[in-house]
Amino acid sequence: MSPAACRVWLEQQLQAPSGHLWPEPDRHRVVLAGDQGETLSTLRLPLPWPPLPSDRQGLPAYLTQLPAELPVHLVLLIQVGACAMGVFEGEEILVHKAFKKYMKRHKQGRSQLDFANTRGKSRAGSRVRLANAVRFFEEINSRLREWEATHAPQRLIYSCAAPLWGALFQSRVSPPFDRKDPRLVKVPRDVRIPDHEELVRVQRFIRFGYLSVYAEDQEA
Repeated sequence: MSPAACRVWLEQQLQAPSGHLWPEPDRHRVVLAGDQGETLSTLRLPLPWPPLPSDRQGLPAYLTQLPAELPVHLVLLIQVGACAMGVFEGEEILVHKAFKKYMKRHKQGRSQLDFANTRGKSRAGSRVRLANAVRFFEEINSRLREWEATHAPQRLIYSCAAPLWGALFQSRVSPPFDRKDPRLVKVPRDVRIPDHEELVRVQRFIRFGYLSVYAEDQEA
C-alpha cells in the first residue's frame, strides 16, 4: 500500500464504530482486533514513517503529524564483506555508497572476525582479512557520521546480522547513534548481497505499507 493509502486506512479504522486498533511499535505496525480480541488485520507501516506511539491513545495525534512526503531516511545493508548504504528523501537518492572488502576465505565462508576469536591471527592471509574487517566498519561509520551531519536522517533502516551489528559499535570510529536510538528499524525481509541494485530494491520495499487480512472463522 502506498503511504497515502496507509493514511486513509488508518483514518477509517480510527473512525470506525467497531474494531480496536492497537499499535505495535517494535514491529512498526498496527493491529485491528475484533470485539473478542481476535486479529482481523495488520498493517505494517512504511518504514520511513516516524516510530509509532506506545498506546492507542496516541494514534490520532500520530496520524495528524505524519509528513505529506516520506521524510529523509537512511538505508544501511551490511553482510560479511559487503555494504550498500544511502540516504533517501521520498524516492530520491540523495547520496549512496556500495563497497566490498575481502573478509573471509571463500572455502571457509566465515567472517575473519569470527575466525580471529577462535583460532588467532597468525597467518598472513588472516591478518589481511582482519585488517580489511577493521577498515570495513571504520569506513561504514565514517560515512554514517558524515551523512548524519549533512542530511540528519529521521529514520535509520538497516539489515545486518547480530555479530556484524555488534562489530559496528565496537569500531574505533563509532556510529553516530547508539543501539537504542528510536530511529532504528530493521528491514523485515531477507536481503541479497548488498550492492547498489539491492539498495534500490530494498528502499522500494520499505517505502510501502503491507496490509494482511485474516479470514474470520466460519461456524460449521
